[in-house]
Amino acid sequence: MSRVLPPDIALWCCKRLRGEFATLVPGLQVDIRLPDSYRGEYPLIVVRDDGGTQSARILFDRSIGVTVYRGHIDNPYPCRQLAELVYGSLTDPDIPHEPDSPVAAIDDGGCNGPYPISGDFDAAIHYMTVSYVTVGTIIDQK
Repeated sequence: MSRVLPPDIALWCCKRLRGEFATLVPGLQVDIRLPDSYRGEYPLIVVRDDGGTQSARILFDRSIGVTVYRGHIDNPYPCRQLAELVYGSLTDPDIPHEPDSPVAAIDDGGCNGPYPISGDFDAAIHYMTVSYVTVGTIIDQK
């Protein structure tokens, strides 16, 4: 008997973004949740898996929400600039062809942003959504 598990798309996105932006943005952190103590003191990207449907035996529609925090709210440009780079990275049309990518296709209709949002502290914040068709992992059980 075999089972199909959906990919951990948030983890995959975090690894991708860490690898691409760690040296570009000093002090950048990338995670799957906002730390409780965070108040905007360092640049941060938070990736959230919003789930989706299983469209075929091994295919899963996945939507992710990405929040970018960088700099003070009075100077939103560095945050906007980083958010645009993040959006470009996560919607790169070559993603399905990259080694170890769980992405079979990018669902352009589910990609929105980035756009500014307000938060509970003085950091500049931008948000975006990205949608993928992903390939699950087949687990053989005996």
